[in-house]
Amino acid sequence: MSFLDKLFGESKQEEKIEKTSEGKILAKPFNISLSFTPLRLAANKSNSVNVNVKVTNITPDPQLVSVDVLLPKAAFMGFEPSCINKAYEKRIGQVKPGETITVSVPIWGGSQTRPAEYEIGVTVFAHYIGYDKVLSYMKTKTRLRVV
Repeated sequence: MSFLDKLFGESKQEEKIEKTSEGKILAKPFNISLSFTPLRLAANKSNSVNVNVKVTNITPDPQLVSVDVLLPKAAFMGFEPSCINKAYEKRIGQVKPGETITVSVPIWGGSQTRPAEYEIGVTVFAHYIGYDKVLSYMKTKTRLRVV
């Protein structure tokens, strides 16, 4: 390889990059989108809203997937009407390449829920063999409006 080939690149070098990248694990194995049904949670009332987590597998391999949702500890909200639990885990199972799965998680508010915007954290995990080992994960955040 000459000096000019190093400067301007060479097609053989590009082919080598393509061959080595085929078996690698993608840094972002999922597309994640979040939505709420209904859009807002009513303050000072015992009611609920569902957060819909839509996960699309963008890898060429099937993935064993689970979803974690975290609520702020100071807020009077939870995953059941008593508003005690602030963490929720849902094991989805195998997601085929290109497949999209939607998980609906209820979030409850109570008589002490104050009007504000609350940050909700969502983490989607790709597991290896069983749910004990994590292959990769993606985190995202959204805000729930309480009026």
